Order: sequence, then C-alpha cells, then structure tokens
Amino acid sequence: MNFDQQSSKDLEFNSVCELLGTYCKSQKAQENAGKISFFEDPVQLQEEYKLLNEIKIIHDDPILSFPHPNAEDIDKALNILRIENGVLILSELIKIYALCIGTRQLIRFAHAQRETSPLIYDACSHITSINDILKIITEILDEKKLEIKNNATARLADIRSKQISNKTAINKNFEHILRRYKSDEFLADSEETFLENRRLLSVLSQYKRRVNGKVYGSSAKGNYTYIEPVENIQLNNAQEQLRIDESNEIFAILESVTFKLRAEKKQLKAFQRLLVRFDLLNAKVLFGASYNGILPKINKGEKKMLWENARHPLLYIKNQTEGIETIGQNIELSEDNRLLVISGPNAGGKSITLKTVGLTQMMFQCGLFVALDEHSSCCWFDHILSDIGDNQSIENQLSTYSYRLNRMRFFLTIANENTLLLLDEFGSGSDPELGGALAEVFFEEIYERLSFAVITTHYTNIKIITAEKAAATNACMLFDTKKLSPLYQLSIGQPGSSFTFEVAEFNGISNDLIDRAKDKVSEMKVNIDKLSASLQKEKSKFKRINDEQYKSNYKAKKAYNDYEKKLLHLNEKAERLNQFTEQQNKFVNMGKKVFDLIKKYKKHKTNKALLEDLKKIASIEKSKLLESEKVKVVEKELKLPDLPKPSPESIKNKIEVTQKPKVDPSLLKVGDIVKLKNHSKQSTITEIKGRKLTVLMGNFTIKTTFDELEL
Repeated sequence: MNFDQQSSKDLEFNSVCELLGTYCKSQKAQENAGKISFFEDPVQLQEEYKLLNEIKIIHDDPILSFPHPNAEDIDKALNILRIENGVLILSELIKIYALCIGTRQLIRFAHAQRETSPLIYDACSHITSINDILKIITEILDEKKLEIKNNATARLADIRSKQISNKTAINKNFEHILRRYKSDEFLADSEETFLENRRLLSVLSQYKRRVNGKVYGSSAKGNYTYIEPVENIQLNNAQEQLRIDESNEIFAILESVTFKLRAEKKQLKAFQRLLVRFDLLNAKVLFGASYNGILPKINKGEKKMLWENARHPLLYIKNQTEGIETIGQNIELSEDNRLLVISGPNAGGKSITLKTVGLTQMMFQCGLFVALDEHSSCCWFDHILSDIGDNQSIENQLSTYSYRLNRMRFFLTIANENTLLLLDEFGSGSDPELGGALAEVFFEEIYERLSFAVITTHYTNIKIITAEKAAATNACMLFDTKKLSPLYQLSIGQPGSSFTFEVAEFNGISNDLIDRAKDKVSEMKVNIDKLSASLQKEKSKFKRINDEQYKSNYKAKKAYNDYEKKLLHLNEKAERLNQFTEQQNKFVNMGKKVFDLIKKYKKHKTNKALLEDLKKIASIEKSKLLESEKVKVVEKELKLPDLPKPSPESIKNKIEVTQKPKVDPSLLKVGDIVKLKNHSKQSTITEIKGRKLTVLMGNFTIKTTFDELEL
C-alpha cells in the first residue's frame, strides 16, 4: 500500500486533513487527522465505514445525541506514573479525571445503544476498570470544585478547620482596626491591599508611625505604606504555617493516589486511545456533512467505479460560502473502460475534474465521506499517483519537462492493474511533435499494463489513439459556442476542441491577428477543429434535450408511484372499515339475541332455562368461529371442465336478465325492508322525503336515494 506524498500535495489532500482537524476537540485527534493515510485493505476500510455509518445515523437522529467528549492529553501524567517515585500534581490528576468521565460517558452510551449500534459497542467493549479508577480519584477529589476534598484525610480536615477559624479571627480584628484608622483619616482611598496572603492597611505615609504593625512595603511614589496590624501578626504567621501543613498533606494524598493509579497505566492509555479515536470518527461525520458527503458502496468482486454527480469537496465548501452552484460530474471507470482522456478549452474545468477524481479516491481509501450521490460506488487501488501542475525544482535544477519525465519513470516502475494515474496536460512541456510522440508511447505502455488513468490533454494524436483503444474513452468539457464561455460539464464519448481561436477572440485578440494565425495552420487541422466544435455543440444540444426528457419521465414516474401508494392506503382503510362494520353488526346481533332471551325468561323464577339457551347460542357461535379458522383443502388435480362457448345473443340476453329493475318509490313506506346496492346486509326504511330516504343498517343510519335501492 503506497501513499504518495507528492500526489497528496498535488490533489490538495493536505487541505482536506487540515479542515478535518478543525472538527476535532483534542490535540491528539487533530494530529491524527493531519497524518491520516490509506487503510491497509478494503476489508478494514469497510469496517471503518460501517462504524461511521452507525455514528452518522445517531447524529441524524433528532432524539439521540452522540457523546463527543474532549480527550484530555494525559501524556505528562503517564510519564509521571512511569517514574517510580513520581507524584502527580493536582492539574494532571484533574486531566485524568476528565478523561475517565468522558470515557464513562461514551461507554454508557454504547451500552444503552447496544442493540441498534453493535459496532460502537464492540469498539468500546475492551474498556474495563473505569469505575474502579474513578473511585480512587473521587475519594479525594471534589467533583464540583475540582480540588482536594476537606475530608480526604482526617489531618487535612483538621488543618482546614483551623484555617477557617483562624481566618475568621484575622478578618474580625482587621475590620475593627480598619474602622478605627478610617475614622482617624490615616488611610488612603483604597483603604487596604493584599500581599503575601495577608490583608494589609493602606496607610498615608505621613501617618505610618502612628499605626502599630509591621511594614510590608510602600507604593511606587511612596505616598502609601502597607502595614500589617500588630494584632494580626501572630494569627497570620499561624495561618501561613497552616498553609504549609495543608500543602504537605495534599502532597501526601496525591502521592497515595499516584501509587494506586500507577497500576492502571494501561487502562488510562486505553481510555485516551478510545476517546481520541471517537473524536476523529465524530470529526469525519461532522466534516462530511459540510459538503454533503456520503458513505459509498464498495465494489469487491470487480474493478469498477461508478460516480454520480462527483463534486470537488474543497470547491463545494468554498462555493457554498459564496452562494455559487458546484457542477458535479458523472464518471465511470471499469476494466473494460480503464482510461478516460479529457480534452477541451483551457479554463474549461479539465484539471478540476481530474483533481476531483484523485481527491475523491484518496478520501475514500482513507475512510472519509465522499461528495457523490447516493447510488455511487467505488473500488480499491493499491497506488494513486498524480502529475499535476508546474513542479519544476530549483534545488535539483529540474525543468518542468524534466520533472515530468522523472515522475513518469517512477510511475512506470510500479504501474499495474491496481494503479490509478492522474495525468494533467499529458505530454506538454516540450516540442509538440516530439513531446506528443513520447506521450503516445507512454500512453500505450500505461494501457498495456492494464492501469487505470484519467488524463487531460490538447494533443490530437492522444485523442486519436484513445479512439482506437477498446478500453479507453475520449471525453470533453462542454463549451458554449454562442457565449464563448465554458460550461464546466464533462461529456463522455468524443474528444473536444480546444477552441483556441474562439477563446482568443473572446479575450480581445484582434481578428486580424487571429486570421494570420489561422493562415499558419494547415487547412485540415482547422477543419478538424471546426468539426470537433460542431459535434460538441450538437452533443450539448442533445444532452440538454435528454436531460429534460429524463426529468419529465422521473416526475411522471414519481407521480404514478405516489398515486399507487395513496390508492393502496385508501383500499386498506376501506377494508378495515368494512371489517369493523361487520364486527360491530355481529356484536349487535349477539346482544339482541341475549336481550331477547332475557326478555323471554324474565318471569321465570330460576335462570336454568336461560343459561341453557345461552349455552346453545355460545356453542353455535363457537362452532362458526372454529369453522372459519379451518384451512380449506384444495384438490390440486381438479381442473375446470370444458364448457360450451356462449353465443353473442345469449350473452346479450344474460346481461338483460341480470340487470335488476329499479324500485318504484310509490310502493315503499317507512318500516319496509330494502337492500342497498353493493351491500349484503338488509336495511329498514326509517324516513322518506321525496326522492331521498333514511335507512337503518345494523346500528348505522344511512341517508340515500331510491336509485341506490335493489329489489
């Protein structure tokens, strides 16, 4: 597996890594983002994508929130733990504590989402002892104030208790003295200051001899003298000693904790690795969202890449901030179509298309989201190599062409069927005829080695040889011949004109100079260029028509699918309504039977006869229920017997017979039993108003007309 640094530079992959690092919270994850490289093989890459997909699903969920704690750098703390007599300072202990809290947060989330996110759970399952380590720390650390607890030891509790009472006495004395000297107007406007952990009076220097106490200094100009009241000297000395005792006790506590944590070095390293890893995974998901990246499908069995609407991610991010649309390209490479040769005018988008291919493939093999549409698929290459731009070297005294020859020599040492080459301005930098001939030889060598390549060129001989090779395809960047401006759209199937004279005219070159230039070019060359331009214009026109037709077909198909879904939903709803109606009618009929029995036996002294009849009804209903659940046996050998074909006259007579006569409204009255069309249940007329009537069907009242009745 080869990650070529020059190709990374050519394709601006380093810029991608820098942007990725901005989404990381920890310094270590940012460093890892800058060093990201290809995965060892497609299997590892696919595992990474599966894990990223689980994280992305959680990020897209409006309810869930994936934990993204900051992975504190505890390298200094780990170094102290390696030293036998080393003792952690409080700030390093707090970093370890924050790391443990973040790890616990992630572990708890992984356990809670174990069923829906098994890969996240598996990635965290090796972590143990988290609660044991936190217990060691929280026994002596106040989790809210992030300082050593007062009750960490009995001695520390006693020291801090004395500090509080002593400080209270100091403040009481000081406030009393402050009021006294303030009334005497001995004090400056600031009244007091704080030096060496002691409250001092800010005394006007002319009155310093009238204030009893110890002088600690004076202001820069000597106007004020800072004095410790004599009443507090002994108390402050005692407080200073208590601070020393406190510091010594805290050191002893930290020494004890360090000794306990020394046995957990491996676990602490594992915590840091886990949080740094998930910090980078989270960054990948968040960074991918900035350019609408997707997780592509991976073609394992075949060497094939099918990209829809491929966009350059850096260009997309830039254009998005400026409100400019980024034009995507459809690109397909396979074993039967390995070399794509792109031609067309300068500044028409050839190089950016080539860079899009290279950068997208690099990002894919590094486990990053790629700026493609949903149905795109990618394949794996062992080498991704590029030759883009002017890379002449002053140090090595190489011209652009010499650099390119050295680069090509390097390519030919390793190029094979698992190599993707990206060659910009192929063959340029030397005499057009000689350079073109050498470029043609290189092209044939790359083709024979079964390598994959995307090549941009202006050379006609490269376009011609491409057309002759079965596994090579010409393509061009479309150009608006009316406006004389590039369309930045890739078109597969034919070479493109360079539009040399058209672009020159558009940029203000006089027609006289252009005509003189045309005279210096052979007539055949000009005619070929005109033919290429004409063909490209026609292809652009047909492409636009095809795109419009495709969009129309897509809209029609979508509308048809929507109609089918709505129809299915309505049919299901109607079926459920019919089932509910039938069920309610059964309940009503059953209730009526029971009510009739109760009415029949209401004068009987005992319920024996009533219970017997109820048992009969229950038995009948049960047998009906069981009968409905029986599976009907179908005789497989049974065939439809041969029947005589009816004549047209008999069919006509049958239709006339089956057509039921209409109901005469004058013959009906309230209380008559009737039947509605398309209903199996009988109904009773409850009201008649002209041509309209109301009927009772079961326990439902329905308004209808005489036209809806059947005899």
